[in-house]
Amino acid sequence: MRHRWRAPATVAAALALVAAGATTALGGETDGRQGTGPSAECTTDGFCEDFEAMAGGAPSGRWAVETRDCSGLGTATVDTTVGHEGSQSLRIDGAEGYCNHVFAATDLADVDTSAGLYVRFWVRHTTELPMQHVTFMAMEDVNDNSRDLRMGGQNAALQWNRESDDATLPAQSPAGVALSAPLPVDEWSCLEFQLDGQNGLLETWLNGELVEGLVVDGEPTHDVDQQWLSRAGWAPEVADLRLGWESYGQGADTLWYDDIAVGTTRTGC
Repeated sequence: MRHRWRAPATVAAALALVAAGATTALGGETDGRQGTGPSAECTTDGFCEDFEAMAGGAPSGRWAVETRDCSGLGTATVDTTVGHEGSQSLRIDGAEGYCNHVFAATDLADVDTSAGLYVRFWVRHTTELPMQHVTFMAMEDVNDNSRDLRMGGQNAALQWNRESDDATLPAQSPAGVALSAPLPVDEWSCLEFQLDGQNGLLETWLNGELVEGLVVDGEPTHDVDQQWLSRAGWAPEVADLRLGWESYGQGADTLWYDDIAVGTTRTGC
């Protein structure tokens, strides 16, 4: 039986709108668009989301707010003033500290992830990734005791993290971090990844360019995926997609997500 996403935890705090949150926080810009050009047409065999059909407030439709461990100051709302192409997006006000975790989550039961999974989303944020570990995207891996496969940052650069054993991609050595990339601030960036669960492979692109340090190719590479592959038999089966913010100590951020494409073929930016 296909594993189903768990029901969201209590979300009363996460659904509250902050009065200032309905206005732009983009350094005086009137909207969140910066002439990046239109997204590649969504032709995936999964689903797409641009948040344009939502009325603001809490995410709706296939999306629900989840505060998996505990809730606090973090919020997830549909911003009706900022969008990548349209006029709306998912806004995450990510507060510092463990109990402020907040995500907008959707089940992946309608996507044939056994054939490989491609995810594309546009993201914009206001604060450089901190030195300490943070997460802005997570997926429950039912083949790893339902622990999370997480994308976020550490040492001011993008990284993947496996919750079950805290393995990182790339290795958090100076050479490994140099093979990753920062996530630009105050502009829309296109993040894509391919997850091949059957073969335990992973690729990541930032604005269409493969990020060398964010690749698991099955051949252990020092400073990249050697640590990741030291645990044999990694074969993830992900059950959900969650966009939001987890801070384990240092790190607060405001993020917008838009033009999401999920399926078994690459959509591109």
